[in-house]
Amino acid sequence: MSADTAFELGRLYEPIKRIADTLSASQQDIFIRLPGLMAYFPMGIRFANGSVVGHSGAGASLVQTGVCPVGYDGNSFAGLGNGTNYLYTSSGLGITGLETFIEPALRGLTIGGWFKVETMPINGDGVISKDAAAPNAGYALAIRQNGETQFYISQNGTALSLVMSSSATIGEWHFLVGRFTPSTEVAVFVDAVKTVNTTSIGASINVSSQNFEVGRYINDNTRILHSETRDVFVCAAALSDELIEQTRAASSP
Repeated sequence: MSADTAFELGRLYEPIKRIADTLSASQQDIFIRLPGLMAYFPMGIRFANGSVVGHSGAGASLVQTGVCPVGYDGNSFAGLGNGTNYLYTSSGLGITGLETFIEPALRGLTIGGWFKVETMPINGDGVISKDAAAPNAGYALAIRQNGETQFYISQNGTALSLVMSSSATIGEWHFLVGRFTPSTEVAVFVDAVKTVNTTSIGASINVSSQNFEVGRYINDNTRILHSETRDVFVCAAALSDELIEQTRAASSP
């Protein structure tokens, strides 16, 4: 290689590398790098039977009940509601918040995703949950009949450590997240707005025998959320405020 050729290659290397780095960063999915990730459902990839393929973590996939159509608005999403459409898995995700494969300082639970609620719930409807009526309560993120987003965990299957947000706007995409930090707090996030309860917080989460569900609440077909959803995730860790906000900002529809 001549000196002139080597010089020209060196001159071109820096801008080409800058472009390549930008592209690779934009193609990285922030969800698959979350600490303690147990399940992630971007909603765009399906099996032939319509079930949603899970990514990373425990590898659980969501079975569809009803149609749960896939749509696109630049990002894929699943349609919930219409009386029958929700998603579930009977595999795992019974998180206690004390999993030993997580560093002690990070242990807990964070669940969430993007939701566009189309109809105000009548009785309070499910967003993300592994939960049933007492004495088999576990954890749940739901939208109440007044539009408030609530999150709770139960340590003993009956009593709840509960937090409720301000109401979310119907018909718009919102990043809804619930976080449990053992013996410390439960918090719910609606986009960048955080609400916290630090009173009588349990030390762990009861493992409910109910299926893990997206779009239905406490095994009740009258409480199916009419919504679109994407990027549902479950972490056996209490993610920091900063990481939750970074995830929201990087994944906005």
